[in-house]
Amino acid sequence: MAERNLTYLLNTMSDRIHSIDTLRAIAIFFIVVAHVQPFRGFEAYGNYAYFVLDTVGQFDVPFFFVTSGYFFAKTVNADNVRAVVGGVAGKLGSIYLFGRLLSLATVTGIALLAGVPVATAVIDRGLGNFSLLDFLYYGSAMTVPLWFLTALFFSLVFVACFVKVGKTRYLLPVAALFHFVGIVGTSYPMLVDVPLRTRDALFFGFFYVALGYTISAVDWTPNEDRSHVYFGAVCLFAGAQLVEQYVLGYVVRDHVLGEAIYLTEYTLSTVFFVLALFAYALSNPGWGKNTVLPKVGRHALGVYLIHVPMFRLIHATKRMWAPAIGFDPTTTLSWQLVVTPLVYVLSLGGYLLMAKLHIVEIEGSHTPWLARLRSYVVDAARDGRSSDG
Repeated sequence: MAERNLTYLLNTMSDRIHSIDTLRAIAIFFIVVAHVQPFRGFEAYGNYAYFVLDTVGQFDVPFFFVTSGYFFAKTVNADNVRAVVGGVAGKLGSIYLFGRLLSLATVTGIALLAGVPVATAVIDRGLGNFSLLDFLYYGSAMTVPLWFLTALFFSLVFVACFVKVGKTRYLLPVAALFHFVGIVGTSYPMLVDVPLRTRDALFFGFFYVALGYTISAVDWTPNEDRSHVYFGAVCLFAGAQLVEQYVLGYVVRDHVLGEAIYLTEYTLSTVFFVLALFAYALSNPGWGKNTVLPKVGRHALGVYLIHVPMFRLIHATKRMWAPAIGFDPTTTLSWQLVVTPLVYVLSLGGYLLMAKLHIVEIEGSHTPWLARLRSYVVDAARDGRSSDG
């Protein structure tokens, strides 16, 4: 039962809400933007373009947390907390393991292409300063950071604890308090110095998962007739986020946007931006239904897992084919325009190909070969005992 309920989470959880799947496809695009960084450093106007794209797109990860909390509320109660959390641990664990193995395979492949010793490349990419805390909690150890997965798991665990003890009325206020500390420590260090890493489950993911859980638990259904109001709020808070990020990065810190990009994290306006966007999605559930976006959105997790290794492979192979064409295409405007969609499409295609080859199960385990291997070993052992008998 718990495993069946988990189909609401991560992959198929928004099958009946096309707007959420549509926004998942858009959100993962902005995650790709954040890592590919198109236009950044491409003269002053390139910096302006990247600043707008990156800042407006900062709803991306919070949106996934809110969505997870929203559907988590539909599956969990005080009686099944242990079973549901156990199922989440198994599923997220297989996804995390797959992501780690994929990133290590990418490092190995790039090292072979470059003629660098594989062991040296792996150590340089994070194994040399390996930390168990970074690996299990922060998700930042070794090659590609997978902090979203660890933060999501622990955030769901925090919410489940409130459900188990029947104190969910305190859930959102407590989570908001931690998130406020995280915002101050991350974006307003000039006010208070918070000597902790706040891009994690406790100070970041917990609040947005709790927000989604609360929206679902109180059964708040925004009126469809007011969807235009929510859309207006989305535009308003997107603008507020641009202003807040600009002030923090370029007014308070006296940087010049045309000369360099100052990367910020989450801010106060992000909370209201994400809430308005989620309200709009709920008030307009059919949004995007007749487009390809909802179908793409159901595979957003796959794009998340593959896009960084894919981007690194593209850059690694560039060294091989750039001399053949006589110039570096990554320095052209055309490249800046196409690189993000290219990485997005190749990552999606690669993930679907892996599913077709049974390397992953889109709605289930991302390490099904481990189960097949275990079954093979068990059958072999059983056959060995039978022959001995």
